[in-house]
Amino acid sequence: MTVARPTLSRQTLAAIAKVESREQLSLCLAGIAAETGASHYLLLAERHQHGGSQPWVVASNWIYDTVHLVGETALARLADLESAALDSRSPAPARKDLRDNGHRVDPRQVRALVKRHGHAELYALALHGGTRRWHVLLSSAEAGAIRIGMLPAARLACCYLVGRLPAELLGEAAADALSERERECLFWVSEGKTTGEVAVILGVTSNTVNSYLANAIQKFGASNRAMAIATAIRTGAI
Repeated sequence: MTVARPTLSRQTLAAIAKVESREQLSLCLAGIAAETGASHYLLLAERHQHGGSQPWVVASNWIYDTVHLVGETALARLADLESAALDSRSPAPARKDLRDNGHRVDPRQVRALVKRHGHAELYALALHGGTRRWHVLLSSAEAGAIRIGMLPAARLACCYLVGRLPAELLGEAAADALSERERECLFWVSEGKTTGEVAVILGVTSNTVNSYLANAIQKFGASNRAMAIATAIRTGAI
């Protein structure tokens, strides 16, 4: 007698086929998470550039402070360890160092920090979609809440999801379209510099800085500088 494998609901699968907006993406990921017993989801994308890699959070219902404190690179490396452990059905190595911008990061410290922020149980699913590397982190505030038997179905659904995501939901097209000067201006403003200070740093006029910033805001489809900076950070543009 063949035992049927667990699958996601038809409603969730149908919703994935219709994703065209960020709200729909969030609802789909929330639905996938809920069917596994997880309360939180985080979708990470990663692209290789300049001899390294740049991960960024595409969608998440994690608290922003948790992502900021842990760091997207450390999360991506932790996801590598956890997803490999899930695939091999063995515990993730506790002592293998992660690397975050050239600095060694103890995975035990990363796990402890994530746990303190309400993620007592966490699983990472490695996905295959296009030319990027992807991970979905599914977590719960209560250990034992996640139904491990549902994770293969969740992985298949997420692979289908990322394989058909519109470019505008990734924010990647706008990030790649930024000029080097536009990136620099956004970076220095994100560091708290005034327009005048940025002008001195770059050796241009304040009007030129404002022009670069206006171009960046337009390319991201943002309504103000703060939104453009947030999008630039999320997509790895700065």
